[in-house]
Amino acid sequence: MKKLDPLFGFECETNERGLISVEVDCQFPQERKNCEILYKRFEELMIIDSQVEFPLLLKHWIVTINPTDKFTIMNYFRIDGIKKIVEESKTKLIGKKTFVKPEVHYNKKAKYPNLHIHFYQVSDDEGIEMINLYDMVESCFIRYENTKQFTKKRLSDLEEFVNPLELQLMSFFPMELIMFDIENEDEILDFPQQMRMLKSVELPF
Repeated sequence: MKKLDPLFGFECETNERGLISVEVDCQFPQERKNCEILYKRFEELMIIDSQVEFPLLLKHWIVTINPTDKFTIMNYFRIDGIKKIVEESKTKLIGKKTFVKPEVHYNKKAKYPNLHIHFYQVSDDEGIEMINLYDMVESCFIRYENTKQFTKKRLSDLEEFVNPLELQLMSFFPMELIMFDIENEDEILDFPQQMRMLKSVELPF
């Protein structure tokens, strides 16, 4: 690894393949100003790469997964569970430009969190008008009311079913464009940024 100049105050390194890693020590983007700036810049790049054109109308809806039983937690409350939830909404997504972003939220005194999957779809005739890139980033920013929600006890309770580090990382997931396979138009592709972050917290067997 080769050290690079700091980015917004964070240490950066690059490997032999040119991939850059940034050492972020925040639990939520809003925790410090430089964390929020870094997160929003990253999200801007994701939107630019999608090649959407402004102004546009953005339709927003949320799918909430409640921790009703251990099988629901084991199946969905993980990074690769996000794609499963997206696949269950496939009929609303084909032929549309839609972004997805997760949110993990504990209700007061709850043992397990709720998993909210936010969908942001470019629409021809309904939704909130986004004037430009910065308007979209600000409008879609998820500001967590409780930045202390991951207590030691809650993390310990989750360890029985999933790797809690995966849920902790989700607040830093930028919106990603839902992409379908070119050859098989019914198959949703993996989300690159989510898969990269998954590798960083995979537990050894």
